Amino acid sequence: MFESHTGVRDLSSSELAFRSIFENAAEGIFQTDLAGRYIRANYSLAKIYGYESPEALIQDQPNAKAGLYVEPQRRQEFITLMAEQDTLTDFESAIYRRDRSIIWISETCRVVRDQQGQVQYYEGFVRDITQQRLAMDQLKSTEARLQQRNQELAEALSQLQNTQRELVHSEKMAALGQLVAGVAHEINTPLGAIRSSIETIDLFAQRTLPTLPDVLRNLSPELFAAFTSLRQSCLQDTLQLSSRERRQHKRRMTPILDELGLENADGWADTLIDIGVLGDLTPFLPLLQAPTGLEVIELAHQLALLERSTHTITTAIERAAKVVFALKTYARFDQSGQKVVAQVTDGIETVLTLYHNKLKHGVEVIREYEPVPLIPCYPDELTQVWTNLVHNALQAMDERGRLQIQVKNQPQAIAIQITDSGPGIPDAVMPRIFEPFFTTKPIGEGNGLGLDIVRKIVDKHQGTINVNSRPGETTFTITLPVQESVGHA
Repeated sequence: MFESHTGVRDLSSSELAFRSIFENAAEGIFQTDLAGRYIRANYSLAKIYGYESPEALIQDQPNAKAGLYVEPQRRQEFITLMAEQDTLTDFESAIYRRDRSIIWISETCRVVRDQQGQVQYYEGFVRDITQQRLAMDQLKSTEARLQQRNQELAEALSQLQNTQRELVHSEKMAALGQLVAGVAHEINTPLGAIRSSIETIDLFAQRTLPTLPDVLRNLSPELFAAFTSLRQSCLQDTLQLSSRERRQHKRRMTPILDELGLENADGWADTLIDIGVLGDLTPFLPLLQAPTGLEVIELAHQLALLERSTHTITTAIERAAKVVFALKTYARFDQSGQKVVAQVTDGIETVLTLYHNKLKHGVEVIREYEPVPLIPCYPDELTQVWTNLVHNALQAMDERGRLQIQVKNQPQAIAIQITDSGPGIPDAVMPRIFEPFFTTKPIGEGNGLGLDIVRKIVDKHQGTINVNSRPGETTFTITLPVQESVGHA
């Protein structure tokens, strides 16, 4: 195009301008024949495809050799659409780079015909959209997991409501009734965190994500390196900073930002702290001084909020899943009538999880678990034992004090001790605490069957239950055999 029959010719100013645009364009530019062979390609296209030069790309001809598209049928779809409409806009495909790594590209192309209307070649532009696709895929994956978890939570709440109706006249229902508000709160809290985080992610997808490619493409290598360093700072958890620590970092940063002539240096100091910049500002001075630097810093801030929201969703889902698992374990009822081998501490932890809302505000829970063997038992019934004892301990302490749970090994048995720091059981009441229908609670708060049920369940396991009480310390001790007695059904 630029050479004469003698081999070299002087280029006109228009040709020079065209060549400059072609060679220096930020987007990949190409011309291919009908077989997919590259006739021309610029440096940006070669770089996108992983080649060191356009000549290397043209020599390799990955498109013509059917080695470009991850899904080969996309090449045929490209040809079909071009034949039908002569132009193609934002045709997205996954392709192999030279090193066989996979990226996503978007092609905008047109057909070039001769004067007789015959197709001569294709030409167009290529953009690397890998980051946008990854961000969208991550967003879709997060939303899918959220919908699944929300469905599980809805099913768990439905199961809880059914359990309430079925057990309304039983002692288990009396204990469960005390838990309902706390369980609902324990589920609503992570749901609220998830909802807030999803709103943040949705705003990022609508407002920030579309501008991401343009902002990054226009960064110089120096500014891109500063941006990358800034992104690394986002990994720091600044949410754990106290107000005093934030003020200290802010007092140190603000004068530096003022010296740079930044408007609202106080606000930018807050933004940098939110991102995670707590140390030396020197690596980020190029960004702070660049004309578009503040825009890039705000982009890093939005990405930090995105990562923080994703972390919040993960933490909230784990917390909700733990509550749901405990709730399912508690509500399960084994009608087989057969003992199974189980770990005693699992049932205790299920009860503590369900009572977490009552425990977290004023009760210090002390766990002292020795490694103990699995035992043959009725896990659902033992869960009822731990529920009644923990519930009674909380009422005795008025939900303020210390709850100590010890699990110890004994010869051929496991001992479980539940101790509260309440006022203790009066001597006059002690002999009657295991009697059916005996209660010291106000009317409507108990029917006197709780400890009677506990004693019967322990007897069914061929265990023992004892109580020692004095002001400030009441301990229920339950022993359960490690092995089932011969002839026991």
